[in-house]
Amino acid sequence: MAEPPLHESTNEANNASPIIIYYSYGLSDTECFCRVLQQRFQETGHTRPLRFIEWNCYKGPPGRDGDIFFYDAVTMSALVDQGFLQRLPDIIDIGDMFNWVIDKSKVQQKTYGIPLMLCANTLICRRKDDQYISNIMDLKENVSIPMHSMLMYYYLQSFCNYQDRSGRYYKVMQHLTNLMGGKAFLDQSSRENYSCLERFIRGECKYVLGFTESLHYLPPDDYVVRFANFSDHDEDQMPLFMVDFASLGKDVREEKLLDCLDLLEIMTDRGFIYDICTAGGQLQYMLPASRSVYPELAKMDPLYNRLLEMLMPEENSVFRYGIRFYEDFYQRRSTIFNQLLHSAEEQT
Repeated sequence: MAEPPLHESTNEANNASPIIIYYSYGLSDTECFCRVLQQRFQETGHTRPLRFIEWNCYKGPPGRDGDIFFYDAVTMSALVDQGFLQRLPDIIDIGDMFNWVIDKSKVQQKTYGIPLMLCANTLICRRKDDQYISNIMDLKENVSIPMHSMLMYYYLQSFCNYQDRSGRYYKVMQHLTNLMGGKAFLDQSSRENYSCLERFIRGECKYVLGFTESLHYLPPDDYVVRFANFSDHDEDQMPLFMVDFASLGKDVREEKLLDCLDLLEIMTDRGFIYDICTAGGQLQYMLPASRSVYPELAKMDPLYNRLLEMLMPEENSVFRYGIRFYEDFYQRRSTIFNQLLHSAEEQT
């Protein structure tokens, strides 16, 4: 029997209104996640259809008809403020999630969603090239960097490390520009065909600034993986992690609400998370928000023991932004990017 299409599962005998799920294109391996979620929902006896709608959570709010939303926590405050999300009911078990993720993703002391996957700015090199650096400012080797797309994350992470007005965080951005090769590569990073992984694979750079998921796309080798420290401190003063969340829509009620809660429970199931992280029988090198999955993943690659160790400290924080995310975030990126371009041009 052929599987129903991903974006709209239907059942002719079921006249119930579908669950509308807005999923962000930035969610790790969205196609696999949505497909497996749909299968599990049907396997547990549910017949209500699911309708998946792709949505770029960074560019603008979703439709008001959503029952469940998948999104990056950086947009959470804006989505709550604009009335898209409802508070997470206490019946959802989130006890297996990293405590700091739950505590530091609250909005006005209320929990609005379940964390799905974490994402870290990660510095990767081949072991033979490892310089044992403790922070970005110690780097002297060429680094392949997705500067344009990640600029605000680097900028704000550096700002949080310094917490002052001395401008040291901007010097970190200038240093990153120099590491990637100056104005020419900074300009290239804004183009759609720019691939920082390809530069690293070709050997143009000894380091790549990416994510743990980047390991899935790299050729087999002995790699060293560190979470990036955007300062000149020996230790990251405020480690920040991007987090993918799932939340209930503001207006979902009654029987549909019960079905939506069942979907959220599926997403927190350890077996479901493991299947997503090992799609196709291969590690995807994602960082699940569920602690108990790491020992199982470590059986496939001991690196997960080290990743769990780095994710346990309560000093870790969730990458958040204020309620004006959609008005401010990318406008500020453009301003800073143009400043870096001008500064790099003056150096040439």
